Amino acid sequence: MIIGIIIISLLLSFKFGILSPGKAFQKNNSPSAEITGIQATQNLDEQVKLYTKLIERVGPQQAQEDLFKSGLPFTGQTHLLNHTVGDYLYLKYGSAGLLQCQDYFLSSCYHGFILHAIGDGGMPKVAEAFGYCRKEGPTVYSQCAHAMGHGFLANVGYKNLVQALKTCDEAVNTMPGFPAFNCYDGVFMENIWAVHDGEPSPDRWVKQSDMEYPCNDKRIDDKYLLGCWSNQPSLVYQFYKGDVKKVADVCLGVKKPEFQQMCFDGLARQIHPLTKGEVSKTFELCNLMPSLKWNNYCVSVNAGSSYAVGDRSTPFEICANINGGGLPASGGAEGDQGKQDCYSRIFSTIRAYAKLEEDIKKLCSKISETEWRKKCEEILKT
Repeated sequence: MIIGIIIISLLLSFKFGILSPGKAFQKNNSPSAEITGIQATQNLDEQVKLYTKLIERVGPQQAQEDLFKSGLPFTGQTHLLNHTVGDYLYLKYGSAGLLQCQDYFLSSCYHGFILHAIGDGGMPKVAEAFGYCRKEGPTVYSQCAHAMGHGFLANVGYKNLVQALKTCDEAVNTMPGFPAFNCYDGVFMENIWAVHDGEPSPDRWVKQSDMEYPCNDKRIDDKYLLGCWSNQPSLVYQFYKGDVKKVADVCLGVKKPEFQQMCFDGLARQIHPLTKGEVSKTFELCNLMPSLKWNNYCVSVNAGSSYAVGDRSTPFEICANINGGGLPASGGAEGDQGKQDCYSRIFSTIRAYAKLEEDIKKLCSKISETEWRKKCEEILKT
């Protein structure tokens, strides 16, 4: 599984609530009046006004730091709130403003920025902005491509899903290093939510009578279907009103192995916000999977998801408790494989997010199991 798929499609999880506790990032000093006001209201419009005031007062970079360290939960609303700084940077600095974005809240600053660029100047502006995205590395430029997928569908209209996917192909052909999957993923996610007009569009490609639609629509070429199945569990979860077992049954019925795995990957990411950062809840919900294989897979995806959104303790607790800790984790040979898969996923995620100046031992220090802590240090040194 490529890292871009693992990390970028985590955005799907933002739609359903807390991803990991923000308290781990609280500042020692008192929050600003703007942050206090943001914490006191659930009204997104009011939060945006306060955040804009903070950006103008302390500057966009400090404002991002303040929001990240505020203790606000990692929710879809906080993700959307942080789009504000991306909008601000584009309007004030143009494409060069992208360099002031931080990758907090799954790079939502980059999302806001890119969506604004699409609306402002179409593909030429998108290409110009993507050039800046590339300079920031793969975790950023893949987020930018994902944001472009959202924007492409919103721009051409929700009934024109295939046209939006072909626009992703146009971007691949015109922008060096453009990651196609992340753009396709953004298109399909936008199809599910379709709220640019304030409420879900009636032109969405969804059918409550067909849980595999639109992934089984013959108009959609096979090369786009990983992106479709990455998001399908979110749609099915809505239709089944949160019944995880029923969603798992849909995934189990997917015939092609690579699409089936992506479906279970999407379901695991759907489960992630439901755990609210609790290790025991992760095992409880993953045990709803139809087999031990998918149970272990769900656990490892959740561990990687937790790390990707900023949690630096829960992921390691999850892996350590596979086949131990009194939790309903798997045992025996498959339990050992589950632990290996769990740590392998975390190591891949650490590598994707690690900065050049970061201390490898510090990154691996939260791993309580000596054997795996040493493996972490060895792997990340290579």
